[in-house]
Amino acid sequence: MIIVALLGNLWTPAHPRTQQAPSAVIADGPTDKKFPPALAQFIVPSHGVELDAWLYVASGPGPHGTVILPHGLPGYEMSGDLTQSIRRAEWNVVLFHYRGTWGVPGSFSQSSAIEDTAEVVRFLREPTNAAKYRVDPRLVVLIGHSFGGFIAGYEAAHDADIKAVAMIAAVNLGKINADPKEREARLKRWETQLHPVRGATAAGLFAEAERHAKDWDYVQWAEALRTRPVLLLEADDQNHADMEALASALRQKSAGALEEVAVATDHSFSDRRIELQSIVIKWLETLKK
Repeated sequence: MIIVALLGNLWTPAHPRTQQAPSAVIADGPTDKKFPPALAQFIVPSHGVELDAWLYVASGPGPHGTVILPHGLPGYEMSGDLTQSIRRAEWNVVLFHYRGTWGVPGSFSQSSAIEDTAEVVRFLREPTNAAKYRVDPRLVVLIGHSFGGFIAGYEAAHDADIKAVAMIAAVNLGKINADPKEREARLKRWETQLHPVRGATAAGLFAEAERHAKDWDYVQWAEALRTRPVLLLEADDQNHADMEALASALRQKSAGALEEVAVATDHSFSDRRIELQSIVIKWLETLKK
């Protein structure tokens, strides 16, 4: 499938009144009786561990473009509303849990989450799996929020066959230790959020990030990302400045398919969920043209 980049170097201050919600966000569509939508559960092998994964199969014979939606850390916001809207827009959507989270065996680390995501991509591209789940292996897109946004950007930057990436309020792990005051505030938040995580502590994860600071600074991925469609969706949160820096770096690299959107909301888009879905669905529509 040929993707035509229609988006220029664009920054858009989003506003609820300017966002006309696509039908996939607000209404059910027709159902193909022969190839109905479905929910498929499966196991993805990853470095000796079996990852729990599930796929929202779109209506129709396909093959469908497929979105992988890596969740945040630990993943209290799974973006189920966004998942359903994407499927109604005729894309498959894959969700999964990283090693050491939500009952999946093994110990969690940020490095292992990176590895797990690559294995999910590999699983979908395997011809038997692609045929079974009506996946178009040429049209795999990563969309992630917070830590999942970092993961989505990393996978796209390191796999040239990923067609596009959307990073939503993405944390820049390469910079979380840069400002001592901000580091302390983040550390305290992380310490309260790791109940579903096994084999890791907040302090240990920050130390891991510091060891990988150069490689995990997503501003440095601009060269690898500049040739593909990129959506940067920002909130009024601690990650806003880093995402603006990535957008600036992409512009300096003459990225031809960058869309940067700022939304006046919190980190979880708590009061702008319809707006979030509308922005993502409209962006996905451009990838099929």
